[in-house]
Amino acid sequence: MSATDTSIHLYWATGCTSCLRIKEFLERNNTSFVSHNVIQKDGSTDADAESTVGIQGVDPEIMDEMAELGLPQHVPIVRRGEEWADGKDLENVAELVGIDYDAEPLPVEELYRRLTVLLETTQEYLELLPDDELETHIPNRPRSYADLVQHIYSLPDVFMMHEAGVPMTGVPRMEHHWDHNSKIALRTYGSSVQGRLDDWFESAGQTCDWSETADVFWGQPTKHAFFERTTWHTGQHVRQLEWVLEEVLNIELEEPLDSALWEDLPMPEKVWNDN
Repeated sequence: MSATDTSIHLYWATGCTSCLRIKEFLERNNTSFVSHNVIQKDGSTDADAESTVGIQGVDPEIMDEMAELGLPQHVPIVRRGEEWADGKDLENVAELVGIDYDAEPLPVEELYRRLTVLLETTQEYLELLPDDELETHIPNRPRSYADLVQHIYSLPDVFMMHEAGVPMTGVPRMEHHWDHNSKIALRTYGSSVQGRLDDWFESAGQTCDWSETADVFWGQPTKHAFFERTTWHTGQHVRQLEWVLEEVLNIELEEPLDSALWEDLPMPEKVWNDN
């Protein structure tokens, strides 16, 4: 371990959507990197590390290494020598590693339309999840199917909290005073998020300055870029939920997600990390 090493290092976690996206981004641009998966190979959990990185089961040795190098205690992080960039910010990563990057988000109304479809689809998929499978974990990461559904709803919730004046100063902890392993509770939360999102767009959203800088911990995106991230991030997890239903639980879907939903969104090509 050396901060003077000019190799590109990627700190990531299995099952992390932003990690998969940045891995694909580097690979697509023929950029070699040293891989550091912060998830413990034996699947055990370190509670102290969990509280910093926001992911269960992390490897304390890698987290200690990141701390010694002065890196944030969350993933994904891309490092080159003493400089680093948050992997959620493709523009900053591109500048760090020398990749040409120029992308414009879809119009806000189109992002809102797609996000609405994704939230409605999640409600439909939730009803198909067997009650006795809610606490089953997704592949290679200690996150249950119920956690996955709750996380999907929390992404637009975090965006609305930001617009209500709550800065996103770190990995969000969505605390709720109910048992989120209950389908009724999850359904209620999802309906609340969708309703508040609709209300916001019909009121404050009409005068929102989307070119303003969002107050987030991982970079300086515009609110437009932040909302784009909210949409594609939600979409990636809905894809994962669909995969669980079809490939793991062998549930046949009447109307699978339309691939047109992903067009022109900067999301991963794959549903899961291969390794």
